[in-house]
Amino acid sequence: MLQENALKILVLFSGGVESTCLLYLYLKKEWLVYPLYVRAGYGWEAYEIQKAKELWSFTKRKFKNLMPLRILSLPNPERIKDRNHNQDIFIPLRNLSLITCAGNYAYLKGIKHIAIGSLGLYPFYDNNLQYMQTLQSLIKMEIHTPFMGMEKHEVIERFSKGVPLERTFSCINPKRVKNRILACSICKKCKEREEALRYLSP
Repeated sequence: MLQENALKILVLFSGGVESTCLLYLYLKKEWLVYPLYVRAGYGWEAYEIQKAKELWSFTKRKFKNLMPLRILSLPNPERIKDRNHNQDIFIPLRNLSLITCAGNYAYLKGIKHIAIGSLGLYPFYDNNLQYMQTLQSLIKMEIHTPFMGMEKHEVIERFSKGVPLERTFSCINPKRVKNRILACSICKKCKEREEALRYLSP
């Protein structure tokens, strides 16, 4: 039974480790959670979206306060095919684009809170707490960054209880084999996920 006065929050959700832990964090707090996937034209997104939808369906059976997964698209001026994301996972203005898109959608839904699973580990100028605080003051919405400053394995250790980590997915070069989507296991995203999952207690 949903509470009529439940707080609403928009969660930027891709189906990876951090965004899934983020999703479950606010679901367990009994917020009314609106997951949003923002696509920008990258090659891995179609696979990622399918895995995110599967994870959403699994989670919806457990949490009535999970709202439908919304997918929005952004125009992307980047010459994506010229980029080697195996070596460089920097995406220009990524957090600004995500939060601006989320802010527009949140405004239409009457949502005043946005959550993003940024860790702040990569030395990108839009990937730190000060940048997020500046964005917050500009869009007049509260931006939640509960994992900022943590390592991926710290997020897993502190926030993964009850989270189906085995269903998370994050890969730059995924492939489809007999109707199954498989991670490449060698890209930077795969290696980071595998390394972090080693910290789980047996």
